[in-house]
Order: sequence, then C-alpha cells, then structure tokens
Amino acid sequence: MRANFACKSIILFFIMGTGCSKFVEVGPPKHLVVTDNVYSRNDSATAVLLGIYAKMGIGNTSPYRIAFLSGLGGDELTGYAKAQMLQVYTNAIDPATNDYCNSFWDAAYTIIYIANAAYEGCSQSTALDPDVRKQLMAEALFIRAYWYFYLVNFYGDVPLALTTDYKKNQVLSRTPTDKVYDQIIADLTTAQSNLNASYVGQNSISPNNERLRPNKATAAALLARVYLYRGDYTQAEALATTLINASGIYALVEPDQVFLKNSKEVIWQLMPTTSNGTSFNTPEGSGFILNTRPDLEEKSAISPQLMNSFEEGDLRKANWIARYRDETVLPYKDYYYPFKYKVKSGEEQTECSVLFRLAEQYLIRAECRAHLGKLSEAIEDLDVIRKRAGLPLLANTHQDIGQEDLLNAILKERQNELFTEQAHRWFDLKRTGTVDSIMRTVTNAKGGSWKKEMQRWPLPASEIVIDPNLKQNEGYN
Repeated sequence: MRANFACKSIILFFIMGTGCSKFVEVGPPKHLVVTDNVYSRNDSATAVLLGIYAKMGIGNTSPYRIAFLSGLGGDELTGYAKAQMLQVYTNAIDPATNDYCNSFWDAAYTIIYIANAAYEGCSQSTALDPDVRKQLMAEALFIRAYWYFYLVNFYGDVPLALTTDYKKNQVLSRTPTDKVYDQIIADLTTAQSNLNASYVGQNSISPNNERLRPNKATAAALLARVYLYRGDYTQAEALATTLINASGIYALVEPDQVFLKNSKEVIWQLMPTTSNGTSFNTPEGSGFILNTRPDLEEKSAISPQLMNSFEEGDLRKANWIARYRDETVLPYKDYYYPFKYKVKSGEEQTECSVLFRLAEQYLIRAECRAHLGKLSEAIEDLDVIRKRAGLPLLANTHQDIGQEDLLNAILKERQNELFTEQAHRWFDLKRTGTVDSIMRTVTNAKGGSWKKEMQRWPLPASEIVIDPNLKQNEGYN
C-alpha cells in the first residue's frame, strides 16, 4: 500500500481489524482515520506507535502468518485443504488469486506508510517532549527497516516508499535489493543510536521491565541479522557479541521458558493485542496448536522433513513439538505441530510473540566466525546452543571439522532452533544457496514441481495493473 495523505502535519490512527486498501491509491486510504494534532501530545503520538505493534500482532502481518506462510512454502510445514494454502504449499502461487501473499504485501506496506507518517509527524512537531520525540522517531525507523527486511526477502526488489507523498508513491518502480538493504542499514543505524538503552513503557521515557518496545539492543539484533545476510561478517559478529556480552540483561533459559512473557532470552517481543479476559495470548499459540484435524481448521502440521531432522535426545523436539491424535479413523492418525507457545486460549497473559532472542545471536556469531576462519570459536558458540538442547558438544565429537561442514552444521542447528519463527528457515535456504537442491525434492514430495523462480513470491497482480512502473517477478507472468 503506497497510499497516503497530502497533509504533513495531520496523521492517523488505523482501525484494527479492517482490510487493507491497495498499495497504490489516489487520496487517503479509507481504513485510516485522519486526526488533527496527534503529535501535539506525548500520549497521542505514542499511541500511533503502539497501534503499529498491535497491528503487527494480528492478521496478515502477525508472527504466526509469517511463520505459517514461509513454513508452508519451505520444508517446515504440511498444508491441508484450502486451495490458496495449497498454492503456497506446492510453490505454485497465483498472483491474481492468492490472498495469503497478496494480503501480506498490502498489510506490510500499510505499516510502512504509518511508520513514514509517524516519522514525519514527530520530526515536524515542536510540542513533543524532546526525549519522547527522539524515541518515537527511532521506533518509526526501526519499524520501517523491519518490514522492508521481510518484503525484500519474500519478494526480491520492492518499491521503496520513504515518504507519505502519494503522487510519488503511486508511480514507484522496484528498487534493487542492494539499495533496499542500504536503506534498511541506514534506518537501523540511526535507530540504534537514538533508541533508549532501556525498554520504555507507555510514556516512552521511563524504563520498564517488560520487553515490549524496541530499544538499542532490538535494533542491534536486526542489524546483526542484516549484516549476516549481506555477508558483512565482521560487523555482524561485533553486534552479536555486544548482545551476548550483555549477560546482566540477556541470557539463555531452559527450553520451556524461552517464549514466556519477559523471558530473559527475549530481546524483543510483541505486546498483547487484546486485554486479559479475551482468551488470547499469541497468534502462534492460537494458530499452530491443534485441537482437531488440521484440514478442518485450515491449519498445518509439522512436515516429515522437519520431524526427521532432529537428533535423538534433542530437548527442543521434546519441548517445542506436540501431537494431536485423530481417533476418528483407524488406525489412528497423528499430526505434530509447533508447541513453542503453549497457550491456545486463556485469560492470563503468560506468553508474548518473540521476534528477537539471544539464541539467534549465538547462531549469527557462530556463522560469522566460521566464515572468518575462526572455527574453534564458532564451535564454542554452536555448542552453547547444543548444550541447552541436551546434545553432544561438537568440541568433543568433531574437533577436526572443516569450514564447509561447520557451516552445514550451523545451518542445521538454525533449522532445529528457529523452526516456525519469523521465516528463518525459508530465508536461510535462499541466502545460503541451498534452496534449489532442497526444494526440488521437497516440492516433488508435496505434489508440486519446483522452479528456481519460486523462491520469490509474486507481486499481487492488481498492483501490476495499477502501477505501470511495476514489473512482475520472473516465472509469474
């Protein structure tokens, strides 16, 4: 969505639960409500950012939806029933009809638009407390970087909308991936400098014990991931090290404690999108946990490839995967599902969606060190994760492992540690160049036929019609 308002000092709250308008519109999106003087008060300006986080926790941009779609398209999940789900599952997405991928595009650009508007509104305000203004502008840049990271990794080259000028936005062409990453890095670098070192609460200034607003560490965590993806291993290693060394704030915890609210392993998690008493904790718990056959609820189950990837005795398999047994058929049929989040419904808010956690930083640093030839140090980092999982240490069993084999071991550890979280596995397959070799076999087993072009999602066909400067991804014309 590249729609916007012409006004610079008038901004918006978006109504939760309404559909997204098209990426290109002439005039204000109908599902956004114009509100005067939003940035004349600290509380109303803060509410815009809090509204974005609420939006990120539900619907088409929720952590569940990202994990669900990437897991279906990759080798983590098995899809059932719905035709559009099976398009993603068999890597045969129709850009004209697939609401799953098209809605993600619309929703992601809606959030980017609001982040741009918030940045502009805060930057022009003379009424906000300077510290609040600084924090909110940094959060807006972080949010924009976060969503461009996902767009560029799902779609490839994407339009780079950095303002709320609809006359420019409605005719944007696709920006090369490298330039999108340059903008992501610039936004994150500024955000890291200006965000509060502590987690802040509702007033955007005072330190808070809950890890629900981005802070310096959150920006550093995403920046470390971005540098890893771009092959800047020295900077990625340095950033991961700063987070790992902050042991007073962050530490690995037992597997059954990782995804709890305010877990010490959490670098950033989303605030609850509904109040206690509404029987909802996280979209992952609500979406992944099975109470019936997955085809009856348009749900998924863990794929045979993922189930068979765990080593014997892996505590992650024991703690993070559960079984639903269908006893309406003989013999009984078992479906396994992600169980990192234990609460499908319940009044007490015990879990929050985790977007960044310390274990990823150990894996980032291990991979960087392996690429930089620091093999023994890379093994040490990998063994921290393996020890927590109850597995034999590589330092004891594979002391003479070479660089290539070590990188493969790190990729497998990422598969087992980060499964069904934030598209890690799907993006890992693409960035490491292993997607074609793995997905040929996997897609064939799904009943599809893999083509290398399928590693990128298609742009919504409706966007191609509206904007003459947009070109479709190869393989979808």
